[in-house]
Amino acid sequence: MGRASRQKGQRGEREVCKLLADKLGGEYKRNLMQTQDGGYDVLGLEGYAIEVKFQEKLQIEKWWEQTVDQANGKIPVLFFRRSREDWRVVLPLEPPHKSYYSVVPIDYFLGSICDGNHRKN
Repeated sequence: MGRASRQKGQRGEREVCKLLADKLGGEYKRNLMQTQDGGYDVLGLEGYAIEVKFQEKLQIEKWWEQTVDQANGKIPVLFFRRSREDWRVVLPLEPPHKSYYSVVPIDYFLGSICDGNHRKN
């Protein structure tokens, strides 16, 4: 992966951290050990493993597989967008059946967290 791609990915992770903080309150941080130790991209939303993709070529199936593999027992959540587009979120339809997922607008996900429809510890 080239430097520009890494920087774009890091920018996306920071955007998602800010979105979560603005909408949900609390503190969300990039997982700086993810490259070395593996794992998901954003820390701070207890019970969720958040992966972030800020790329022009959509590869949702591949990204979702990575997100599920790195969830380590948490609910996998994938934030993705292309340049000049809004963030969208991929969620499992049924947490025990992570191979089935739904793509939703970010406000749907954030609203479900605020309403308590998804587990938040």
